[in-house]
Amino acid sequence: MTVEVQVTPEQIQAVADTVQVHKFGGSSLADAYCYRRVARIVTEYAGASDLVVVSAAGDTTNRILAIIDAKGDDLGVAEVLLKQLEKYQQGLILELLNGDVQQRVLAQSQHDFKRWYAWLAGEEEITRRPELLSYGELWSARLLAALLEQQGVTADYIDARTFLVADDAPEPHIRVEVSRAGLLNRIAPHPGTRFIVTGFICADPQGNSLILGRNGSDYSATLVGSLIDAKQVTIWKDVAGVYSADPRKVERVVSLPTIDWQEAEELARLGSPILHPRTFQPVNRERMVIAVRSSLKVENQQTRIGQYQDATPQGKVLTSLTDVVLFRVDLSDAKLVQQFEELELVPLISWNEVAQHHAYYAYHQNHLDYLERWLEDVDKADHVVQMQGYSMIALVGHRIQETDQYSTFKAELSAQNLRRLAFSPDSTSVIGILEQKLDNRLLNRLHSQLFNYRRSLGVLVVGRGNIGSAWLSLYRRLRERINEQMDVRIIGILNSTRMWLDYNGLELDHWEASFDKFARPYELSQLIPELPNAPYDELVMLDLTDAVPVAQLYPSFFANGLHIISANKRAGASGESQYNEIRTIQREYEREWYYNTTVGAGLPLNYALNDLRNSGDTIRSISGIFSGTMSWLFENFNAEVKFSDLVREAKARGLSEPDPREDLTCQDIVRKLLILAREIGLKLDWKDIDVESLLPEQLEDIPLDEFMRRLPELDDSMHDLYLDAQKTGKVPRLLASFAVQDDDSVRARVGIEYIPEGDMLANLIPGENIFVIYTDWYHEMPLVISGPGAGKEVTAGGVQSDLNQLLSRLSNRHSR
Repeated sequence: MTVEVQVTPEQIQAVADTVQVHKFGGSSLADAYCYRRVARIVTEYAGASDLVVVSAAGDTTNRILAIIDAKGDDLGVAEVLLKQLEKYQQGLILELLNGDVQQRVLAQSQHDFKRWYAWLAGEEEITRRPELLSYGELWSARLLAALLEQQGVTADYIDARTFLVADDAPEPHIRVEVSRAGLLNRIAPHPGTRFIVTGFICADPQGNSLILGRNGSDYSATLVGSLIDAKQVTIWKDVAGVYSADPRKVERVVSLPTIDWQEAEELARLGSPILHPRTFQPVNRERMVIAVRSSLKVENQQTRIGQYQDATPQGKVLTSLTDVVLFRVDLSDAKLVQQFEELELVPLISWNEVAQHHAYYAYHQNHLDYLERWLEDVDKADHVVQMQGYSMIALVGHRIQETDQYSTFKAELSAQNLRRLAFSPDSTSVIGILEQKLDNRLLNRLHSQLFNYRRSLGVLVVGRGNIGSAWLSLYRRLRERINEQMDVRIIGILNSTRMWLDYNGLELDHWEASFDKFARPYELSQLIPELPNAPYDELVMLDLTDAVPVAQLYPSFFANGLHIISANKRAGASGESQYNEIRTIQREYEREWYYNTTVGAGLPLNYALNDLRNSGDTIRSISGIFSGTMSWLFENFNAEVKFSDLVREAKARGLSEPDPREDLTCQDIVRKLLILAREIGLKLDWKDIDVESLLPEQLEDIPLDEFMRRLPELDDSMHDLYLDAQKTGKVPRLLASFAVQDDDSVRARVGIEYIPEGDMLANLIPGENIFVIYTDWYHEMPLVISGPGAGKEVTAGGVQSDLNQLLSRLSNRHSR
């Protein structure tokens, strides 16, 4: 069978350079919610031309096997099982799709099940089990492609049997060149299309269906990746990569950013459930990287498997097996010993005890049935003694025997009922076989002795203006103290057009000059999906801008695993629908969002409000002077001072927003009011707030330079305002307030009020904020919080306070 490549060499190279492969297993597609999550991941993480390999949804394969088995025993049971499968598959279609797309896919499904019912009734002959099993993957690929199409993504599905050709065998032998040509002819002419490919299945040269066997979908993914010479294959599983030990057994494990091919294959050989050894067979180790990530909890944690061999000897993973079987063979039976040595199933460990004339082979309990059948086939079952009740602990890493960890590992296991301790043939692991049941307390104790990892946090600083520069200066002074809890490194500094990024951490001694030298143009929306590749346990973005485009990308930041610390008010005060979307994504991906500096600069206002609510109190109203800028302006304003001169000075000193109209139109105060109200659980939007602007309409929508020139047009009206207040012994102040009414509605207002000259609201230090809070507990005498509400230093201090809170939260989360 010959298939020629019909596309150009340029098209082939474009595929190799741009197309990556993503794989999702059945648990990632178990129900409609899972499908939507996978569709979002594909949209967020997969390139426009990437391939997505899928398994059968949920337990579809097991359902099909049950139907096949029941057909031979009880047609009635088989029909009931088939109806259940039909209801499950078509229920997904009805819940996920609508309109013409739904009708098209539903018709395809009905056609498939009509064939199944005909097969059950004996009206259609399907003799090959792989053909029946292939439907599971076909349904998944078809449905996911349709869901993406409905969401506006250019997508289509590919039945792998149309290009993946193999010769039938227990493990089908792939015809590589024919398969490569078939795949390239299908995808290369369609750049910009996300193709969903069936995993697990292929076809022989006559078109008969074959299955790729155990873990066939993972193998499919790396096989497809090798056929197009892809640089990366991402295996999306229910765990976030490889950890230093099994997190189900060991506390305080850490994720490993990278492991080498040898280490990964040794882990697979020793029974680690992350990847099956066969997954590595097709891989071009010099080019491809396999990334293992979690589809259930998308975050920055992942493990990249590639050529990462370290020069330094290091143990990386403590792995274990609860049930191990030993096979003892008499050394005098040279033929049987030779057969064990040549057996395709490699033992965990083997050794000879010459004095006792015995050879030993240790295997996982899961392989017992296979080994017993094999011994029966070679007619040697009576020549072998099975020994059960054993367990295994192994330490995997680079040049283990040269590490201090090996000494610790050996000493700890020597205190147990140790049957054998030995290195793997390539010294990538040291393996202990214990004559005892495995105790998780032993694993935890050994893990804590072997590994002393410090968790790491990568920081992306977006905004290098007044606040960004002040915070970077503060970080440099406090770096040692900050790093006491975690290994914290600045990995990027960005302004609106240029970015200085280094995953190893930036050198900050002369960061301004380094930024000018190393920064390059970028697009934030394209950068975000790449950030999870940074080798850190956690990532945080400091939004030190006032930029709407940055705030609009918060859902993408959260979905790509980043926590956020905001000095930017735009997200917290966005329209209600956008705000709800941000909160929904934040909660779904379990990310942290701190934004105390958005109201009150460095004042601990949000912390105080949260503490009151968490303690059982109810906030009834908050009023006061929310803007440090407006506080500074009005505290310095009198009949002898021109208001325009004060505005110019505030801007020059960095006390106002870059465009002072944000302050003078009260938009900045409205944002703070919205953030506070939402913080205590109130539903409030822009339209619900009564706002009194200080600007006449003719100054609102003109260029900033022109506005600054025409500032004196404000002076007469502001002078009159001041004199009007003085008539009753009062002074003008710009106040904000909201209060919960008896009917649970919220009344909110921002505008000028006349305050008696002796009142605390009229006698603030210029730039000071004041918040007057009435609650169920503070109903007679309010709780008052006041202090500096503007200035780059206090705001930078507030950002650092938020970072401290994040570090504490992450440390506590990790220690549980």
